[in-house]
Amino acid sequence: MKKNIYLYLLVFSLLVNVFQYVNSKGIIDKYEKDIKKFKAKIEVLETKNTETSLLKVENDVAD
Repeated sequence: MKKNIYLYLLVFSLLVNVFQYVNSKGIIDKYEKDIKKFKAKIEVLETKNTETSLLKVENDVAD
């Protein structure tokens, strides 16, 4: 009887570990996707900021 209990506990713990691994992998993948998306937005905003700064400098020089 004890052998069966240990076997069930082992199988249960393996299932819990697999569930935790799959769940955390999905969360990490989502965060990586979000990070890439936000990095792209930051690059676009930095480019716009640089262009605006250059235009401001050109306008100041022209005045």
